[in-house]
Amino acid sequence: MLKNISKLVLTLFLLLAERSALAITNDTQSWSLLTALVNLDEAKKFAVYMEAQPRVGDNVRTMERLLLRSALVYNFDPQLSVYLGYAWTPTYMNSSYEHDFKDESRVWQQLLYKHDLLGLSWQHRFRQEQRMIDNVDTVSHRFRYLLRGSLPFDQDATYGLTAYNELFLNLNDTGRGRATGYDRDRVFIGPYLKSGIVRYEAGYLGEHARRYGAEQRLINAFLISAGITY
Repeated sequence: MLKNISKLVLTLFLLLAERSALAITNDTQSWSLLTALVNLDEAKKFAVYMEAQPRVGDNVRTMERLLLRSALVYNFDPQLSVYLGYAWTPTYMNSSYEHDFKDESRVWQQLLYKHDLLGLSWQHRFRQEQRMIDNVDTVSHRFRYLLRGSLPFDQDATYGLTAYNELFLNLNDTGRGRATGYDRDRVFIGPYLKSGIVRYEAGYLGEHARRYGAEQRLINAFLISAGITY
């Protein structure tokens, strides 16, 4: 099992290193993530999802972005779920790290599939976003795919190591740097701990992005998260 997770982690970091070699600007950030999944019925078929995610950038000096997401969830079974949601995701800084508020709303749809393989717990997350961005006349369509692997260190999977890679692709050209094709790639690695209905994670997050036109950016961030399932 350790060999498998080592291969996964090495692949993620090699991908990040390849992207970072092209990066023009770098930033150190702090990300916080709080999520809640509340079941609405005893059969756990319907649920409500809520998320808050502030990001502090400019070398951990200024709020860069705030993400507030919500969704209705339908669980076909414990492995397969679909989401339909809305998000408000304003940014507070431009590419020069100057204060420049830009409003953004998103409608999003998601398919989440979970399974176990080779001693690891896997998640496949497919997400489609329709982004309504300040001063952009056309709706921006973006596709995201996240692959997560978690390695438990005990029989009850109460603690262990988790890593993921998420690829973002723009599906249309809206101008202002949002061209069709590659948008960004994100990797994370860190330990997790489950305590009651809460799962905690903390670790390193790296993101390479084609942010504005030909400009590219590499983010090195510390991410701490708490996910509640009730």
